[in-house]
Amino acid sequence: MTTNEIYDDLTPRNRSIATFALLACAFLAMLDGTVIVTALPKIVEQVEGDSSWFIWLITGYLLTSSVSVPIYGRFSDLYGRRSLLLIGLFIFVAGSLACALADSMVFLIAARTVQGLGAGALLTLSMAAIRDLYPPGRSTGMVRMQTVLAIMMIVGMVGGPLLGGLLTDHASWRWTFLINLPIGGTALVLLSAILPPGRTARVTTGKLDALGITMLTVSLSLLTIGLSIQSDRTGSQQFGWTHPAVALPLLVGLVLLAALVPVERRAQTPVLPLQLLRRRSYTALLTGGFFFQAASLPISFMVPLYLHDVRHYSASSSGALLLPLLIGMAVSSRLTATVILKTGRTRPVLLVGACLLTAGAAGFLLLDDNTSPVLIGVWLTLAGLGTGPAMGGITIAAQNSVPPTDIGTATAGSTLTKQIGGVFSLAIAQTLLNQQDVATGFTSAGVGGAIGWLGGTAGLLALVSMLVMRDVLVFVPGKSSPKAMALADSRAQE
Repeated sequence: MTTNEIYDDLTPRNRSIATFALLACAFLAMLDGTVIVTALPKIVEQVEGDSSWFIWLITGYLLTSSVSVPIYGRFSDLYGRRSLLLIGLFIFVAGSLACALADSMVFLIAARTVQGLGAGALLTLSMAAIRDLYPPGRSTGMVRMQTVLAIMMIVGMVGGPLLGGLLTDHASWRWTFLINLPIGGTALVLLSAILPPGRTARVTTGKLDALGITMLTVSLSLLTIGLSIQSDRTGSQQFGWTHPAVALPLLVGLVLLAALVPVERRAQTPVLPLQLLRRRSYTALLTGGFFFQAASLPISFMVPLYLHDVRHYSASSSGALLLPLLIGMAVSSRLTATVILKTGRTRPVLLVGACLLTAGAAGFLLLDDNTSPVLIGVWLTLAGLGTGPAMGGITIAAQNSVPPTDIGTATAGSTLTKQIGGVFSLAIAQTLLNQQDVATGFTSAGVGGAIGWLGGTAGLLALVSMLVMRDVLVFVPGKSSPKAMALADSRAQE
């Protein structure tokens, strides 16, 4: 029995309840990646330590949530999603409770790391399970749910710091973790009761790919640590790319990642199926997702720094001036769904998105101390309109560019490359900022140059990736012919 057939007996009501519980899971994972940012000073003040602890509270979560993504995705294709998702959700809720109860920095970092281990399942398996609930015959619902998921992820990314600040100021920093308990607990109960047990039709043979799992985990961990240390501004010392603390983990991580290729070729049940990378469209989508995130993430992080440090706006005013970015993302995410549902095509909206994102990011090259907030809003709107198609469109296209038995792996690959693209771009942005004189704070030239050059270049590379990609069609009942879908699938494999 296939995964889609397992869900055929779900009533419309239970399907809707399961969908919203899965959306809540993805939202929690995205929210917890950002909600802690504004609470960090208060956490360090009340628990122990100094600002040097900031990076490890962030990196601990980022590390485990990133390295576990491909493992969750691959294992869910082999053994089914329900059990892995419930395990991940339980780990996330337990980790959140441990974070809220922490009375030492070491314990908090450890709990935060456990929380990230569960978040890796939420980020990947919730999106894959939504695709299972809405197979080709229900593609209209699938695209709409992916759009809602993209909007929730946008709100989590942009609204997380605001929520964290409000909870910290008016309640306690511990509520940034306690808020996960009722939402995560409810989702755990609902999914346990509604999702039927079962697994995909794939029959797994051979040994567990223990060596591949180990090498993949260690290599991604080292890359994440190296990039995080390089991008850290909170400690008394900032490390450059050639410093051993940065260069050594990056070098070893890259070597291990390269050595993983022959290991996976020989594995009977590889954790990283290399045959998917032979599909032209899927590989182009992974590359494009990396560059989309690399172009967009510095904007949401660095524009508030410019507004606060250079223009001396209040925190609430800076947040309000970011609304064009959020609105642009939400509007274009909805338009992306509309276009895909009308045409069944994914490539055109991704091409337009890359062009808009490149234009919006490049506009910041003109940023100075007196730039009109209206003009900044125009650039942010363009960047938001360009980012929106990638939020859900990349995932939809990636899932439809591979066989149904590899949807979990494809979703994990899309999620992972976006995360690494974001971490990499922040490290590069930090390097560009360090070339300016920041003794008195951020400068308009530094922020504008970092966003413009990094975002513009990454946006162009995302555009090239989408030009290289073969169009991936999404089956739309009444509009897509089986012959056209078969032809598109064969072209995607070229």
